[in-house]
Amino acid sequence: MKTCLNALVFFLAFLIFMGCTNLLPSTKVTVKSPWKDFDDAKLDYEKINPGITTVAELTKLGFNPYQVPNIRIMNATDIINIFMPNPSIRVEMLDPGIQKCIESKDRCTGFKIEPTLQDSKRIGGFWADLFGFKRDTVTSGWEFRGLITIVDNVVTYRDPAGGRPSIRTEEIQKKPLGPLQDIGGIIPGLTPSLLR
Repeated sequence: MKTCLNALVFFLAFLIFMGCTNLLPSTKVTVKSPWKDFDDAKLDYEKINPGITTVAELTKLGFNPYQVPNIRIMNATDIINIFMPNPSIRVEMLDPGIQKCIESKDRCTGFKIEPTLQDSKRIGGFWADLFGFKRDTVTSGWEFRGLITIVDNVVTYRDPAGGRPSIRTEEIQKKPLGPLQDIGGIIPGLTPSLLR
């Protein structure tokens, strides 16, 4: 018993020494890309000129799906599904670059570009978080969205840049009874509403 008590005291002293907030979990989701932020990706994306930019130039700018993750290769059918989601939209209504892509069929390729970075951190009190009374998670980062079409190794269309230049969300989860809040699922006949 004394050994357990000593271990507990040592553990508590360690937590105080380390600074409890450093022990809260965190998650970082990064998709490797040549761009450090949204503006960097947008700057390179806007260098793409329909009718002029070639596939070799796209590779130099970092838009190569074989080298950079989160660039999806699409075919003419994918392009049709995006730009003509229902029969009321006719080919003649679309941008000439998209028309050329759809009419080229097998010679048409599209790149859907979606690099992103998200960092989630738990903040607040260590003890409240550990025992589930209050968990405060802050997520920050950025995401970029773009779409281009290519026919015969030349870009025919570039969608306007989109995405979220700055992501900042905060999720606060409170459980006044802490670990007892979810006890309703463990004890038969006890519903969570009785604990609230």
